[in-house]
Amino acid sequence: MYKKDKIVIHCKSCLMTNQKPFSINETKNKSSNQNKSTLQFNVDGICSACHSIEAKKNIDWEFREKELWKICDLHRSKKGKYDCIVSGSGGKDSMFQAHILKYKFKMNPLTVTYSPILRTEVGTKNLTNWVNIGGFDNYTFSPNGKVLSVLTREAFRNILHPAQPFKIGIKTFAAKMAKLFRINLVFYGEHYSDYGSAPTISDAYYPLEWLTNENELDNIHIGGLQVKDIKKKYNFLRDQDFIPYMPLKKKDFNDLNLNILFLGWFIKWDPQEIYYYSTEKSGFILDDYKSDGSYGRYSSVDDKMEYLHFYCSYIKFGIGRCRLDASQEIRNGHITREEGINLCKKFEGEFPIRYAQDCFDFMRYSFREANEIIDRFRPNHLWEKKKNKWKRKQEIF
Repeated sequence: MYKKDKIVIHCKSCLMTNQKPFSINETKNKSSNQNKSTLQFNVDGICSACHSIEAKKNIDWEFREKELWKICDLHRSKKGKYDCIVSGSGGKDSMFQAHILKYKFKMNPLTVTYSPILRTEVGTKNLTNWVNIGGFDNYTFSPNGKVLSVLTREAFRNILHPAQPFKIGIKTFAAKMAKLFRINLVFYGEHYSDYGSAPTISDAYYPLEWLTNENELDNIHIGGLQVKDIKKKYNFLRDQDFIPYMPLKKKDFNDLNLNILFLGWFIKWDPQEIYYYSTEKSGFILDDYKSDGSYGRYSSVDDKMEYLHFYCSYIKFGIGRCRLDASQEIRNGHITREEGINLCKKFEGEFPIRYAQDCFDFMRYSFREANEIIDRFRPNHLWEKKKNKWKRKQEIF
């Protein structure tokens, strides 16, 4: 589990706190003994995510776009073949990436989709629009639902992270598809530094070692358990059932000069502007209702499990969907910090009632059982129970 400071530090610019975790493989720094498993703060009390966005004001974006043109010129197919991969489910970000690469930079991207756990109606419509209106070829992969149900159930019970099996699967999916199609260029979206993560990354490339794990299958961890223990608990599972969740080995890259780039390193990344672009160019549509726990209608709306995932984050770290959304908009100058605080007062921590029962049914938990599990993960330094009701401690307001 992530190490968390007991004293909550709030960013003086956005609404993030030092409770925000990062996975170890995204923050490891062999030259430093400093604990970097949570969001970092400078001596001025401002988080690394805000400093990263502020630093972008001094970037020569024209120069970086020229660098992107050079890379595209190097990889662009002259024989009508796919020359890059864009992974996504038809959200605004993946729509933007694929469209601008194809129609501005003259690339021929293959779009690939690792299916969400429980696809929403609006998610289905947007994936269809991505292909039909945006104009792209797409391969969609759906992992075994019976296996996914088991892994999601264990991840929810053991680490209160129901989306973890999906995130493990999607992490290497683009690279696996690149190897299958012999494509050596993959594009991701915004740079990790936009969220204060991965302070050791200082260039456009995603480190390939983050996709590798040399351990044998039985020793891989999913949902807080080793695979060998999951197979013992669910004796119908076989080694082949874990293929979608297996990391890559270093040898997998021996015959493929794979390059994974952050498009947000070369192009100024503003989620609101990207939403407008994707709506116009690829038919991206808003959800009919605002997201539970926040005020927006266009971010992470393709998977019902995402709604529960953000609520679980709120329980474990005191950081919910509204705080994340508002902090991003504060950094990009769309709202003030005071406006963000008011939005959090109104929406932060809402129970994801819209899709909660669908998620619990998929994991085979009753409503009561699921909420008992959730309450077990409330840290004492963030939560206290008064008159049979849970109350936040160390709040920002």
